[in-house]
Amino acid sequence: MLVKQMNAYSGLEEKMMFDLSGKKAFITGGSGSLGKSISKALASAGAEVIIAGIEQLDKLKDIQREFESDGYKASVMHLDVSNPQHLQSLTETLKNDHGHIDILVNGAGINVRGPILETSIEDWDRVVNINLRGTFFVSQAVARLMFEQNSGKIINICSLSSHIGLPNMGPYCASKGGVNQITKAMAIEWASCIQVNAIAPGYFHTELTAPLFKNPEWYNSILKRIPQGRTGVPEDLAGTAIFLASDASNYITGQTIYVDGGWIAS
Repeated sequence: MLVKQMNAYSGLEEKMMFDLSGKKAFITGGSGSLGKSISKALASAGAEVIIAGIEQLDKLKDIQREFESDGYKASVMHLDVSNPQHLQSLTETLKNDHGHIDILVNGAGINVRGPILETSIEDWDRVVNINLRGTFFVSQAVARLMFEQNSGKIINICSLSSHIGLPNMGPYCASKGGVNQITKAMAIEWASCIQVNAIAPGYFHTELTAPLFKNPEWYNSILKRIPQGRTGVPEDLAGTAIFLASDASNYITGQTIYVDGGWIAS
């Protein structure tokens, strides 16, 4: 019987499980390296993407034109996830401008590197307000729309530091550990109609990590920790993002998937 059920899935049906046509995806931090790559992945699977970033609209419009030139449906929004006024009006803004949101990717994030003993209150607040508080209240705003339509997918962006401690990243580790935990809390509270999961990238070459990659000693020490022997590129997140945004992951919630070349497993 099980074999018959498995054989019932044709190649077309399997493809449809990952098809995001007709879906609207809202991506915060969508102008950064990882956010932009995830946005393109979702768009390539058929989703209409709404790219939110802290940059001014002129720069965001350039990204929109880039997506449209590739044949993707895209719009942009200026959003500061650390600004309470932006967060308080987000549900209404999205409903008025887009009607519904099927997929949320919480990609906005920053890091302030330095020893814990030298971390200022301002540094702490800046990192935590964007990475953790922003993720929490953007999710709250979008979940209200998802409950109205009785469905939705939320993907939070965690980190290696959601699971392990890393030096000179105290506020970042605290914020990403918090994102890992609120992913679980949201998954439990919203399980009736929303799946909430997280992607935890390992070391990727992005605008946040670019200064580190210029240090050959640091880079070689990192490579020794990664079983696959290389750091990540933004495209490495594409498959996981599409999977978690699609019907293929309908019975998965509260999970964090580490896309790290095997670091955590080692």
